[in-house]
Amino acid sequence: MDKEPKSRGRLIFGAILIVAAAAVILANVSSPQPRPEPGGSGEYYVQRVVDGDTVVCGGIGKVRLLGIDTPERGEKGFEEAGDRLARLVAGRWVTLYFDEVVFDKYGRVLGYPVVDGVEVCPLMVYEGLAAPYFIPPNERFRDRIEAAARGEMPAGFVLD
Repeated sequence: MDKEPKSRGRLIFGAILIVAAAAVILANVSSPQPRPEPGGSGEYYVQRVVDGDTVVCGGIGKVRLLGIDTPERGEKGFEEAGDRLARLVAGRWVTLYFDEVVFDKYGRVLGYPVVDGVEVCPLMVYEGLAAPYFIPPNERFRDRIEAAARGEMPAGFVLD
C-alpha cells in the first residue's frame, strides 16, 4: 500500500513538469505577436524558411522579405539562397520592419528582417544571392539594398 501513493505522486509530478515545459515552449514560439502595422515593427520567431525570400514566423505566418528577389525552385541559386537565409534566421527571433503596404496579394506579410543587428536583405544582395526588387510604395529600405548591390557592405555584416 505504501508504494501506491509514491507512484501516484511521481505521476502527478511528472505530468506537472510536462505541462510546464509545454507552456514554456508555446510561450516562446506561439505567444501573441504584434499585428503588423504600416511603418511599424515587431519581434517574431522564425519557425522555418520556405525559400530564399520567404519565411514562416510564429503568430503571423508566411513573410515575404521586402526589397529582394531570389531564384525560384529549379533555377540556379535557389538552394544557396534558401540555405543562407536558413543559417541567418531559422529558429531565431528577428525584428521585422514593415513598410507602407503590409500584406501582398497572396496574404503574406511583407517584412524586412534584422537579426542580431544584421540587415538580412542587403546582406543577401551583397553576397549575390538575391537581386534588388521593389514594388512601390514599399521602398523604405531601398537605399540600403541598392548600396549592397553596388558592393557596399551592409550594416551588421558577418562572414558565415
